[in-house]
Amino acid sequence: MRGGAFFGLFLLMALPSAAGDAADAALIEATKQGNAAQVERLLAEGGDPDRADAHRNTALIFAARDGHTDIARLLLDHGATLDWIDGEGVTPLILAAFKAHEEIVDLLLRLGADVSIRDQWGRTALDYARRRGADDPIALRIEESR
Repeated sequence: MRGGAFFGLFLLMALPSAAGDAADAALIEATKQGNAAQVERLLAEGGDPDRADAHRNTALIFAARDGHTDIARLLLDHGATLDWIDGEGVTPLILAAFKAHEEIVDLLLRLGADVSIRDQWGRTALDYARRRGADDPIALRIEESR
């Protein structure tokens, strides 16, 4: 095989497939829509739970933001990175705490989410939870897990 042909074959093998990219984009879109059945199907077909959009947001970031606990659990069961950090330094735990999604916070803490991670503004999940008051249930859970 000539060098140019080998290089061309290497590029084809190294680049992600358009079908794979479309499936991963569909996974993010199904998560945004809260469609757990579609997310489960796409993951079963090999969708990458850690594929990120242009802002480094993964499906788990959107599930945490929107309170889709069932989808977050599916993504984590399929290997999604628990402490993924998006383009603003935000993790699923920070988003779930900020949005007051108690079930997702509980799930992430049970799995060992890192409560010490700070976003680009220097805030942790606990900082956001405390904005609702020192007796906020999410703040109390995070404090217990430290």
